[in-house]
Amino acid sequence: MINKEKLISYLEENGIEEIEELKVKNDLVVLRLFYDFDEDEIKAATAYANDEESDEESDEWNDEYYLPYLNDVAVDNVGSIIEDSFEEFDIEGQFASYDVDKENSDYCEFIAAFFEKDSDYDLDEIIDELNL
Repeated sequence: MINKEKLISYLEENGIEEIEELKVKNDLVVLRLFYDFDEDEIKAATAYANDEESDEESDEWNDEYYLPYLNDVAVDNVGSIIEDSFEEFDIEGQFASYDVDKENSDYCEFIAAFFEKDSDYDLDEIIDELNL
């Protein structure tokens, strides 16, 4: 049985600031996670995009450089936290991210499923079941 409260506390302590429970069973916890970018990450994404494309107003600046940089940062950081939680709680899981949106580029949204080892869960099926 997965201790949902300890898992959520662990995620919060490691940088996931907003967590929403989507489905909870004895051997499965499905969460919506929001990773908020800090000021340094925003500055780094801006600097990278400016190095590649000088026109901050262009679609290319946003779509090819700025937003993908933020996506990579979020996936790396959240992926590391989630994978560490597998070891911490002796569980398995899967996660997926939604691309950072131009209008809401201060955070990245994830769906994560945590389940007991040797369980037969598939994140795509869970997402379909929950109509996400």
